[in-house]
Amino acid sequence: MSTPEHTNFARTTCAPPVLFLDFDGVTHPEPCVSADLFRRLPLIEAVVRERELRDIDIVISSSWKDHYSLSALRGFFSPDVGARVLDVSPTASKPGSMWLPGHSSAFERQWEIEQWLKHNRPWGTPWVAIDDRDYWFEPGCPHLLLTHSEVGFTPEHAPRLRDMLWERL
Repeated sequence: MSTPEHTNFARTTCAPPVLFLDFDGVTHPEPCVSADLFRRLPLIEAVVRERELRDIDIVISSSWKDHYSLSALRGFFSPDVGARVLDVSPTASKPGSMWLPGHSSAFERQWEIEQWLKHNRPWGTPWVAIDDRDYWFEPGCPHLLLTHSEVGFTPEHAPRLRDMLWERL
């Protein structure tokens, strides 16, 4: 497998890239019936299981983080990939001591991700987010792999995810 020839996100750190993962509209369609929950997750797991991508860390950026423990969130994954789910991103709607007025109202998911990186990784750590809501990110965000809410992550997204992660190795 050769390295993709796309934008090179120069790494300024030895930390592995971080994959921030939404659930609704990504790992399953939204809206979703119980039988279809996480039906798209195996497609994402297949990509991050590839030999060259096994050092990718995973952080849950989904609103599910506000309703389930980290242990329960890991349980939605296959055991080998669930072990790589390190944490959840902070929630912008619950301002903490670092919150400043006007700094989290726009592009909330990106703000949450950047806050997690600021507090948990060296500056310059590369990242990718899979999400179905582009308005939660700055326009043209190069770190966003956008899915369609009604479908979620598809086999057609897998090569793009692979390329985006490769670019950040």
